[in-house]
Parts: sequence; structure tokens; C-alpha cells
Amino acid sequence: MATVFERVRDTIVKQLKVNAAEVTPEASLIDDLRADSLDIVDLTIAIEEEFAEDAEFEIRDEDAENIRSVQDILDFLKGQGLE
Repeated sequence: MATVFERVRDTIVKQLKVNAAEVTPEASLIDDLRADSLDIVDLTIAIEEEFAEDAEFEIRDEDAENIRSVQDILDFLKGQGLE
């Protein structure tokens, strides 16, 4: 079974159409992966859908505002009990 990071990475690759090698925990969604605000919204929805069977949660707007990097996504998911 894929790790949480692998699933997040694969979702980012699919949503942002970037190379998997570019998706590291330290990568900034905006600066490194060239996401704009609409991309971030779409990505949060895709993350919710990817992990819907594992945990029931919603990435609220105030949570999404704090998501700037891949690590921020991982930290959010860890806070939801996904590791």
C-alpha cells in the first residue's frame, strides 16, 4: 500500500501536471510547483477525495490558506489521523 506521501505526491502530479521528482516535502506549491490560487482549491478537493475512504474530514478555507508546501499537506493529514 502506498504511503501518505506517495498518495499526496501522485495527487499533486495529477492535479498540477508536474514531474514527480519535483514533489518533495519541502516544495512550495506556488514557488516550486507553479500552482495558482485556483490550482490550490482544486488540489484541496482532490486531496479530500483521495483520502475520503481513510478519514472523514474537510479542508476548510482557513486550513487551505495555511497550506503553502507539500509538508503542510502532510502535516494537515497527520492532524486528521493519517500517517
